[in-house]
Amino acid sequence: HLKIAPRTPKAPYSKLTLWHTDGTKDGESSNGQAGPDGWGVFVKHEQELTADGHAVGILRYGKSFDDSAVFDQQFGAHFLFYEPRILTRLKNDLVGAAFNFASTPETDTRDEYNVEVFYRFPIFPQVDMTLSYQSVINPAFTRDVDHASVFNLRIRTVY
Repeated sequence: HLKIAPRTPKAPYSKLTLWHTDGTKDGESSNGQAGPDGWGVFVKHEQELTADGHAVGILRYGKSFDDSAVFDQQFGAHFLFYEPRILTRLKNDLVGAAFNFASTPETDTRDEYNVEVFYRFPIFPQVDMTLSYQSVINPAFTRDVDHASVFNLRIRTVY
C-alpha cells in the first residue's frame, strides 16, 4: 500500500492486492469463493478531498478470474466526512455515503446495485456505534425481489 498525494499527516492509504485461491476441497462455494481455484485483483484508492482531511473519497474495484469468487466484478465509490458536527458536542464522528455495483459469473443472476448512507459516532472511549441504511437494487441471487432495504446497527471497538 502507499499514500498518493497526501494532504495531511493522517492521509489514508491506497492499495493493490493480487490474490489466489486453491479452491475448496469439495468444489462448493464457501465464504466468498465460488469453489474452483483462480485468482483476482483488488484496487483501492483513498484520497483526501480537503486540506484539513475531513472529506475523503474512496474508489474500489475488484475483479476475479476463472469463476473463482461469488462476484466476478465489484465497484464502489464512497464519500466520508469526518467530524460533521451533526450533534454539535460530539467529536470523532463520521458520516458517509456509498454506491456499489457487483456482478456474478453465473448466467441466471443479474447485476446488483447498492446505495448506503451511515453515521458513526462514539458512545464510550474506543467504542463507536454506526447506524446505516442500504438500498439494494436488483439483488443478484434472486429474481423474486427487485428492491431490499437493510437497516444496520453496528458497535465497533478499537484498541
